[in-house]
Amino acid sequence: MEIKNELCAWFVSNHRKLPFRESKDPYAIWVSEIMAQQTRIETMLPYYERWMKDYPTIESLASAPLEKVLKSWEGLGYYNRARKLHEGAKQVVEQYQGQLPADVEELEKISGIGPYTAGAIASIAFGIPAPAIDGNVLRVITRLLEIDDDISKQTTVKKVKKIVREMMQGSNPSDFTQGLMELGALVCMPQVILCKDCPLNQKCLGYAHQTQMNFPVKTKPKKAPVFNYQTLLIIKKHQILLSKDDRDGLMKGFYRLPQYETYDTNGYEYINEMKHVYSHKIWKMKIYQHQSGIIPNDEYVIWVDIDQLDQLPIIGAHLKILNQRIHKIG
Repeated sequence: MEIKNELCAWFVSNHRKLPFRESKDPYAIWVSEIMAQQTRIETMLPYYERWMKDYPTIESLASAPLEKVLKSWEGLGYYNRARKLHEGAKQVVEQYQGQLPADVEELEKISGIGPYTAGAIASIAFGIPAPAIDGNVLRVITRLLEIDDDISKQTTVKKVKKIVREMMQGSNPSDFTQGLMELGALVCMPQVILCKDCPLNQKCLGYAHQTQMNFPVKTKPKKAPVFNYQTLLIIKKHQILLSKDDRDGLMKGFYRLPQYETYDTNGYEYINEMKHVYSHKIWKMKIYQHQSGIIPNDEYVIWVDIDQLDQLPIIGAHLKILNQRIHKIG
């Protein structure tokens, strides 16, 4: 099925004016694609613009302290993306003289750049006909061709990747790749489908048979496990006790409040309970404020001036607590 002409023409006329589309800078495209993963465009845009001011080049990102980089990312979530960007920038400086390589296989060797991101950088920045398969593309193609394979399986992703590779031959790779992404974001959406506005509606099997909402097919994910914690708010003389215990693998390099599955809270005042939902786990936190009880003395805790809190990367779950409580105490 040939769709390249209709798709590319539609993209040129209808795409959103976004700052990272104003440049073919591979680094800018890299940053924008990583930020846009699992984050709405309108949410990530102010972060993107600040990031590009703070770290305008790969070299400036590579030389920045990780703690500063994580602080810049604070609020976007999925913090491993920032960590991998930082690692990848160092790798590009050390191995590629600070320039992203115009080669899909070489791009995939860089920390944090997987097949999707490599395809996006290659096609958008370098004009290489390389597929970039994300959720939007999977949704558009499975509806277009009525593919009922489970998109959570790698065999299906590979199948769609092969189809897209054939479809984009002879096209403008940048317009084609961004066109598929934009179509999924603006027209062929998960719950709302604007088929009459779609440039591919006359070639879409889902539209012809009115089966659009049957696709894509995806197995339901397992329920996220729930973890119950006692979270401690300990403040003395304008200092607060924080912890750098990231042994759970969650947001390495970030500070957090001291938090334990079991802790002797005699001498603490119970404040309230809060829940924080991550992509793969749920935290239920009973929050206790120190009065006269035992203060943790493990190797991970550290006293920090309250005035320094806004300079430190702090996990989102505990940042909520601090934002609610600190101004009431101080």
